[in-house]
Amino acid sequence: GQPIHPSSPPPPIFEKPPDDWGSYGSQLGFETAEFIFQEAEMSASKIDKLLYLWGCSNGGRPPFSDHNKLYETIDATKLGDIRWDTFKLRYNGERPTDNVPPWMDEEYEYWYRDPSTVVENMLSNTEFDGEIDYAPYRDFTAGDKKRRYENFMSGDWAW
Repeated sequence: GQPIHPSSPPPPIFEKPPDDWGSYGSQLGFETAEFIFQEAEMSASKIDKLLYLWGCSNGGRPPFSDHNKLYETIDATKLGDIRWDTFKLRYNGERPTDNVPPWMDEEYEYWYRDPSTVVENMLSNTEFDGEIDYAPYRDFTAGDKKRRYENFMSGDWAW
């Protein structure tokens, strides 16, 4: 990209219509996905059972045919066009001579989005306007005065 002059105005903000639910198709689809994936943290088999029962009830039509369709819909959610990146990791520390735990021999794949870009997109999102306290702070428990790290701006990095 090109550097932006400090006195340049911010880019235009394009508001989405209130009925634009993106890949979810509807508010019901979005709230169902949010409940299943974020609140209930259901396993794939339980998601399939719930959607099957939903489909059997009163001629109901669930917003997703199965857990795969739910996961595809969540993955298709546009969140500032931040690309996914991945790396693989394998344990390389000391190992016992006998009975090596299987996890020490496995290779693990991690998927992530660049945290700096995620935060930048959050801060530029108008839906968060007035919802974020940008002031850093330190929070302590009442009794033993131990430091609590529970919100983004309570971390040492903010100072």
